[in-house]
Amino acid sequence: MRSAALVLVLGLLAIAACAVVESPPGGPVDELPPRLVSFSPDSAAVDVGSLDRLVFTFSEKMDRTRAGGWLHLYPERRFRKTSWHGAVRAEVQLEQALPPDTVVVVEVAASMKDAHKVSGQIERSFPIATGGEIPDGSISGALAIADTVLAGAMVQLYPVPPDTVAWDKQDILRRVRCDQYGRFKFDWLAVPSGPYLLRAFADGDRNLRLGEKEPRRLFPDTVRIFVEQPQVELSALVLFPLNTPGSLLLEPAGPLPVAPRFGAINLAITTADTGWTPAPMAFDSLAMGFLDSALTDTLASVPPGRNRVIVFADLDRDSTFSAIPESLVASRFDTLLLTLGDAAGDTTGFYLEPWRTLEPVTIEPGLLTRFAIRAGPFTLTPWTAPEAKPDTASAARDTLAVREFGNAPADTLAVPAPDSTLDAVEDSTAIDEEQ
Repeated sequence: MRSAALVLVLGLLAIAACAVVESPPGGPVDELPPRLVSFSPDSAAVDVGSLDRLVFTFSEKMDRTRAGGWLHLYPERRFRKTSWHGAVRAEVQLEQALPPDTVVVVEVAASMKDAHKVSGQIERSFPIATGGEIPDGSISGALAIADTVLAGAMVQLYPVPPDTVAWDKQDILRRVRCDQYGRFKFDWLAVPSGPYLLRAFADGDRNLRLGEKEPRRLFPDTVRIFVEQPQVELSALVLFPLNTPGSLLLEPAGPLPVAPRFGAINLAITTADTGWTPAPMAFDSLAMGFLDSALTDTLASVPPGRNRVIVFADLDRDSTFSAIPESLVASRFDTLLLTLGDAAGDTTGFYLEPWRTLEPVTIEPGLLTRFAIRAGPFTLTPWTAPEAKPDTASAARDTLAVREFGNAPADTLAVPAPDSTLDAVEDSTAIDEEQ
């Protein structure tokens, strides 16, 4: 009886010795991030041939997820199957073998987590080559936002697309993350190669994707790698928060019709935009600017995003978009336009100043946008003054500006004496847009 009990105890001890020891419930919290211990093929491996599987080994048991959530290849490749062995080794089978004579960049994302959901912050990128060498071309630079280096930001590398394809509809060639000093570097690029297009964005959540509210910016120039200069160093690039106003420079591509001067009003185009209804508008220093006959002026503090720009002939020089007498249109603008305006409907002897809309004009946050004005028609809109009281009917036309703009002085609509330099009638198929 005693010997049987002894055998039972020894058997239980043997079973316990073979069991995997796990942390007991209520033990210390796992805060140690996992590490990528090894991978096959190794970094910078060459002549790997027709490879169709990759193997990764981690420092501890991992959350056994599909490779599509944490592994990326450039050029892009699809994954057929992810097999986990003991939760520490992942074998990833590709749908197709790697292309011949190509440098493939393997990227392991930082989102990879261990069995206790602790993020690994692994984020590794390394090259392998199906051909005989790893090229040494590179593109490097730095990012900042305001006066601060932009650590952790992402930079994407694109091919320059053909004219029929939008640049952001292509697959990216590579992506890299900026270090703590805001610096980035694309390695292992062919020599010669390019042209390339680069885009940077602040990846605050480190998910490798551009969020709707994250600052972003295209690099101003395309980049090529030459045999004479295989390592390219770019100037530092500054990003701006998405709500940072930009500025707009209107550039007439040719002579504008005869007028004392032209004004420009910018209005943001919202998602619920239903168009623009012409009506007199008072001067707004933040939304209105003026074009000089020899030099264009800049509209400052323009809201970022899509804008509508109204260019108008400021015939009465009152710095507003106003209603003016027929006689002023005839003396300061093309009489053909006046005829067209009369044909459009009954008039009361007043018109809105001739105007033209340019849209959409897309403003980048914090940057200057140039917009070329091409030849095209102005619009003349008949304007009926608000109904006047009986005792002021005789003065209605003389006080129109006061009623429309409230604080405007009574003489803002006074018709200036004809200027001999502006009397000539020219072809006024005025302005159109071209970005």
